[in-house]
Amino acid sequence: MTLTDALKIVKRYILLIVIVALVAGGFGYFYSARQTKIYEADITVLVGQNQGLAENLNLTTALQNVANSMSKMITSRTVAEKVVGDLNLNMSPETLLNNLSAQPVQQTQLIQVTYTDTNPQQAAKVANGVGNAFSELIQKTESSQSGLTAQLWQGATVPNGSVKPTPTRNGILAALVGLMLGVGVAFLLDRMDTRWRSMDEVEESLGLPILGVIPQMTRETLSENPRY
Repeated sequence: MTLTDALKIVKRYILLIVIVALVAGGFGYFYSARQTKIYEADITVLVGQNQGLAENLNLTTALQNVANSMSKMITSRTVAEKVVGDLNLNMSPETLLNNLSAQPVQQTQLIQVTYTDTNPQQAAKVANGVGNAFSELIQKTESSQSGLTAQLWQGATVPNGSVKPTPTRNGILAALVGLMLGVGVAFLLDRMDTRWRSMDEVEESLGLPILGVIPQMTRETLSENPRY
């Protein structure tokens, strides 16, 4: 099959292809829009020493390495239990940890902490609670020994919009999938259709040249030639 043949098939079934794409896109959009909205709140934690920024290059590098370790400590059960207790949350530490993530900001002493929730106010509240709880725990365990500190550098605000779901994006992706499905169905229907649609198809199927063609009779032809 040549590219020209493929384009002919697509053109022949273009209406079917468009309908399948539109139906798939609409289904993807409305299904996504009905899902529970998820909100995301972010905070930034600063790892330092003696409540300040490091000025010495070697010390700065050391604190950056410490930030990598502390990012893992933030998502520990110890922190989660303290947050649940401090905020009197109606959830288990495991549930909190499932929605909590922390990543060090490369080449800095900062850690970005993200918490997701179906309630935007709750998301901001828990995110700030994590920052405060972690700072207190570090102050108790590290400050007296090594002078390391962790403080809430930038608190979370109530998110204005949800991060999930994304109906428009999902609708477009579903439409693209529907488009490919529609093309596939078109080629399948064409393969199942044994009718000849052109002289070229007849010659190709029979392997013989066409010697003549009977013209199609129309009402105009019959009216002009009554003997038919």
